[in-house]
Amino acid sequence: MPSPRADGTAPWVTPWQREWLSASLGCAVADTIFNPLEVLKVRRQVAMGSAGASVSAVPASTIALARAAIKDKGVYRGLWHPGLEATIYRAFSYTGFRIGMYPAVRDAVVETRVFGDSDSVAARVVAGAGTGAIGSALFNPIDVVRIRMQGPSPYKSTASAFIEIARRDGVAGLWRGWGVCMTRAATLSGSQLATYDTVKKKLRSDASDSFFREGPILHFTASLCSGVVAQTVTQPADTLKTLVMAQSGSRRENALAAFFSLLKKSGPSALYRGFWPAAARQGPVMVIQMPIVEQFRKAMGLEYF
Repeated sequence: MPSPRADGTAPWVTPWQREWLSASLGCAVADTIFNPLEVLKVRRQVAMGSAGASVSAVPASTIALARAAIKDKGVYRGLWHPGLEATIYRAFSYTGFRIGMYPAVRDAVVETRVFGDSDSVAARVVAGAGTGAIGSALFNPIDVVRIRMQGPSPYKSTASAFIEIARRDGVAGLWRGWGVCMTRAATLSGSQLATYDTVKKKLRSDASDSFFREGPILHFTASLCSGVVAQTVTQPADTLKTLVMAQSGSRRENALAAFFSLLKKSGPSALYRGFWPAAARQGPVMVIQMPIVEQFRKAMGLEYF
């Protein structure tokens, strides 16, 4: 695998560390800003998939769910705080890995020529799916804890969540839902990063003037497109991931069982339950996230994506 290209600045960290750190910092900022939308998405998905829950028991809308959370605990405690610590851990582990390692993996995949040359969309999808799946497998426990902390009945603290889950369900409980989580991560990362990379290069090469030169406007435009595509492709797997990881104690359905149970209870549309808060989060997150990541890459002596 080729080494990340750098110009020699930021000598206190290696090129590989710059890749990961620049992505982690950008993701941490964006995910913190939009954590309330992630909380609403998770709670809506959990409500729909709860055992014995009827469609009428689910909040009528995402706005109704937000109002209930604010009424109960206020804006910060009700929407921003849940799972925030785990969200930051996730940014510096899974998300930083899947985005930070993408350019190097993409270049390595292109070098094999198996999926085409440097303009191949397939090579970009494979690279993004690969970093997403590997990162998800490695850091699955953080995702489990994050979803539990964002749910309607969180643990006392993030640290206690790790301990309680391991005590109650065994260490394997921290890897609950790893299969569907890897599927979700592969589809998200593959579609998101490949779209961002492809749109960015297309706009830059087709620009007849300097409007889409390398810079914020180009990064924002490519980011928005990638966010919409990624969330649409990923939503069914995202819903199943939330339902499986939110389970605790004796209630343990695998992803396939959860899939058929949800279809039987609520129909195919339930797989897109929470789509609007997820899309409202993913689009803006990507618009903010990737441009920030690009700037951190530049500051650390790395080339743009």
